[in-house]
Amino acid sequence: WLGSKRSMMKRKEQGATLIVVLMLLLAITIIGTLAIRQSLVSLNIATNSQATQLMLQNSDAAIFNVEDSTNLARSLARDGMFGYIKTDSNKGKELVFCFRGSNTQFFNLSDASLIYLNDSGTLVDTDLGVAGYCQSGGTNNFFTSNRRAVMTQVSVSFVANAAGSQPFEDSVRGTDDDIPLDKRQKVIVHAVSLMPTISTATTANIDTCLRRLSNSTNANFSINACLTNLNVPFTTHVTEYTLGQEFL
Repeated sequence: WLGSKRSMMKRKEQGATLIVVLMLLLAITIIGTLAIRQSLVSLNIATNSQATQLMLQNSDAAIFNVEDSTNLARSLARDGMFGYIKTDSNKGKELVFCFRGSNTQFFNLSDASLIYLNDSGTLVDTDLGVAGYCQSGGTNNFFTSNRRAVMTQVSVSFVANAAGSQPFEDSVRGTDDDIPLDKRQKVIVHAVSLMPTISTATTANIDTCLRRLSNSTNANFSINACLTNLNVPFTTHVTEYTLGQEFL
């Protein structure tokens, strides 16, 4: 009887030890899971911050090229970035091109596209062909560098005067009106930078978004709304300029 009692007590002690060990393992597992989850959250925050910074830098690089004074005369030519789109017939349309780091020229009309809504509300994006739109897939390099991390698509559009604008604000100052000089005109430049490589969206869906309008509040025709719906990381840099001749 005494031996049986000792054996029973020993089994109870072993059972208690097993329970304690299992509880310790459970606690260690929970603590380890929380630590890993916290590390992943911190990593995601750092990655998002780095990605946003990289996209902003590429958008800034595109805008710096737009503002380069040495390229202004070329940009105002008939086949230039501003000259082609500033005519009355092209008001409201967007001239689109991909900022490709492998190209020697920042802008070339042969690598540009024209996109706009016609009178019936249909999106037209093939008037100049489709060479201007960035493409996230394929073998050609449409990225801003050979790293193929960020691509930046630029659009240029001239807009009519907004309601409530100041009288004669677009007139040439410092000279008579009968001198044949260009009137001052407002132009909006959008630089949309995105990182397809850290997105789960397909290249086909991303490329469809890139063939939409940058300067549109209609979600059905907006690049921003399309990329947002696909959860594609992107930034949009919008800059407005007033072009014209001025004599002071």
